[in-house]
Amino acid sequence: MGIGRFASPDPISLQGGPVTVILVHGFTGSPSEMTVLAHALHRQGFTVEVPLLQGHGTCLEDLLPMRPEQWIDQIDRLMARERARGQTLVMGGLSMGAILALQAGLRCPDIRGLLLFSPPIGSRDWRRFFAPVLTRLFKTVAKPPSAYVDAATADRLWSYDRYPVVCSSLVLQLIARIRRQLPSLAQPLLVMASRRDNVVTEKGVQLLIERAGSGRKELQWLDHSSHCLTADGEWPVVCEVSVAFVQSLGLP
Repeated sequence: MGIGRFASPDPISLQGGPVTVILVHGFTGSPSEMTVLAHALHRQGFTVEVPLLQGHGTCLEDLLPMRPEQWIDQIDRLMARERARGQTLVMGGLSMGAILALQAGLRCPDIRGLLLFSPPIGSRDWRRFFAPVLTRLFKTVAKPPSAYVDAATADRLWSYDRYPVVCSSLVLQLIARIRRQLPSLAQPLLVMASRRDNVVTEKGVQLLIERAGSGRKELQWLDHSSHCLTADGEWPVVCEVSVAFVQSLGLP
């Protein structure tokens, strides 16, 4: 497991005002990816919840049997709890977390805005073309290099160092479904991506912006960040732009 020296996989819960921003970490990652952003939002008075997705934060074997529906149900329970407290909801996510945020936005019109970081609408990993074959040959495969711009980023993150193959294939199927549904999306969007990302394609990010049915769509490109841009070298920019976007929604 790729465990940072100073990172924890524990969920984050920061109580603030009547707006709850739910931030969802990426596939094989942990809430540590969202630590600095969560605290930046909390300092501006927002309640922030960063759940640890099932199968994550322990050992890779726990992720092998997981299915995306289990994470969707987990997020639904969290949203229901926050609604029951009278909270207004904003959703965000990194990588696969961005896909789960999109999935929630498509189903739940009461979500007032979406923050999408490194959304993997298009993938650079050639192995995706062979997913059906790989599921019969391997249980896990190596992840691509992290390619962090800031060498200290690795110490801020907790993640597994391999992908579970069957679960990865199901995530790819979820992404394909979300891609087809993008015209039905209604919430304001902030999309942030790095041109140095070695996981997602610029073409996929542009496709998201073009196809999303949202009336308000903002795209912010970064030039000195890796795929995990919420924790890499330009994290102060990510925090500043994200906070400004949530504040601009005019929520109570």
